Amino acid sequence: MKLYFDAYRGFPREVYFLFLAKLVNSMGMFIMPLLTLIMTQKLALTTDAAGKVAALLVLTQAPCVILGGKLADSIGRMKVMVGGSLGGALFYLVCGFGLTGYAMLACIILAADLISLTVPAAEALLADYTTPEQRQGAYSLLYLGGNIGMAVSPILGGLLFQRHLSLLFLLDGATTIAGVLILLLNVRERFARHPAETAARQPTLRSALKAAPYIVGFALLLFLYDFCYAQWSFLLPAEFGSRFGAGGAKLYSVLCSANAVTVIALTPLITRLTHRLPPLRAIALAGALYAAAYLGFALAPAYGLLVVCGELFTLGEICSTIQIGAFVSTHIPAACLGRVTAFTTFVRGAAYAVGPLAMGGLLTFATYHAGWYITAGVVCCGGLGMVLLNRQVRAAEEFTFSDGKSEN
Repeated sequence: MKLYFDAYRGFPREVYFLFLAKLVNSMGMFIMPLLTLIMTQKLALTTDAAGKVAALLVLTQAPCVILGGKLADSIGRMKVMVGGSLGGALFYLVCGFGLTGYAMLACIILAADLISLTVPAAEALLADYTTPEQRQGAYSLLYLGGNIGMAVSPILGGLLFQRHLSLLFLLDGATTIAGVLILLLNVRERFARHPAETAARQPTLRSALKAAPYIVGFALLLFLYDFCYAQWSFLLPAEFGSRFGAGGAKLYSVLCSANAVTVIALTPLITRLTHRLPPLRAIALAGALYAAAYLGFALAPAYGLLVVCGELFTLGEICSTIQIGAFVSTHIPAACLGRVTAFTTFVRGAAYAVGPLAMGGLLTFATYHAGWYITAGVVCCGGLGMVLLNRQVRAAEEFTFSDGKSEN
């Protein structure tokens, strides 16, 4: 067990409280995982209409993410995290006190927009408290915390979904507030302690991306990955609803919980095994695992085999998630990390918007099988791109190193 959790030792205490806040938030994350089912079963939207609303939700988050990154680099990470989280919790609580129909849907979108403000700030805050050598383990730890919570929330969400949806909104808002209190009591703003820089000397987003142009390519490849990843929460629950009827919500919730349990069991081990593997190669491996899972979702004849495919998907998710934030934060200066994280989040969010929209349109004239075949093909292209980009990054780093040696 000591070796198993060795990747999580030696962090500053604030990192462990960030982990705890993430765990509490995730234990109460009921609404967003069930959003497709809320729209189709509670609001009676068609699959195509639900896809358009999901795309609208992600599109409205885009300017919020950009604003959150800019604010994280100017007023500080903690202010953005606290303000955005409390605002989102407020709208969930409003839904819990009797809102229905399109008013409920509007509040869900507003809550998601406010919470999306916090994404760049959270990434930057974690980087502020860790060294480059610690970041893979630190991002892995927070990912683990989120999934420990998600091992509980889908089961409870599935049980309460049909008759007690309002209670799910109240619990989601309450746990978000609890996570904020953990941060306020235990985590201090660290970015504000950095030496003050004038606006003229502060690096811009453009200059940071120009100094590390492969970050742009990396973000575009993540677009392909996340276009496909979005189908886990759109195409898959829609297919479950079609195949299993009213029981689809519970079966999908069980699959999500199995996903979370696998993450809890294997994330420390995979973090340790991939510690010395170049991040882009690990993400390419994740692409291969995703492709196998998507093909399995198309071909599996029974629920048990769908669970096995879900486990393959989970292995790919672990391999990619623990590497993405660490790769970006290691190649970008802290002074503009919030904005660069917002840029990559914006590109990835666009994939989450396009994914349900495109798939919802496709399902009006094609089968679920066709959707999964297309998804598998797209992620294979992304994985190949990661392999090629890894070669470029290694060549650039070797050139920089050799150039530095020649000057000495």
